[in-house]
Amino acid sequence: MPEPDLTLDPDVLSAASPWGLPVRLVEVTGSTNDDLLVSGEAGAPEGTLLFAGRQTAGRGQFHRHWSSASGLGLWFSLLLRLEINDATIPSLSAFAAVALVKTLGKLGIGNCGIKAPNDVFVDGRKVAGILVETRTGRDPFAVVGIGLNVNHGPVDFPEELRDRATSLAMVAGAPYDRNAVASSLLRELGKAESLMRVSPDELLATWNRHLLQTGTPG
Repeated sequence: MPEPDLTLDPDVLSAASPWGLPVRLVEVTGSTNDDLLVSGEAGAPEGTLLFAGRQTAGRGQFHRHWSSASGLGLWFSLLLRLEINDATIPSLSAFAAVALVKTLGKLGIGNCGIKAPNDVFVDGRKVAGILVETRTGRDPFAVVGIGLNVNHGPVDFPEELRDRATSLAMVAGAPYDRNAVASSLLRELGKAESLMRVSPDELLATWNRHLLQTGTPG
């Protein structure tokens, strides 16, 4: 697999962000979700985005370790401020998955879908995961963490994941410009987040249309 063609450029990402805030990019961190949970408690505004070149303690659902290979994928978190309740939680778990599927479609990646609650699969293998964490109280907020495998080859995954994981490059047979992928994804996240607030029923209907059968491995 060729080397990734571009490092992430925070200026490019900031220009693509629908929330109009400068995007932060760090070389290495434990977890972008953990970092933004701290920032959220300190009053960081909605639309705060943090990308990492590598995570040393990335995690998915049920605290499963998420392999975040350096420079190969997109590892980032988004902070949103909204009420956290039984009405908003389903949409929070859906909007990023919808945005990912739409982004992959625009990149020409077919045969993809959502494995409930919010993993994204291509050809039966996991290409992306989402972790939503919330804080309630006087100033409630949510942190939405996304991991997308972009330019991995099979050897870039831990051995135990090689028969279950994939990347955009593995599907397409060529590496992707991660800045272009990230920019497209940020724009789709903005659209899906707006739909979540204006018409959550429509968002959930879209999520359901892309839902895979429960027998999908992963």
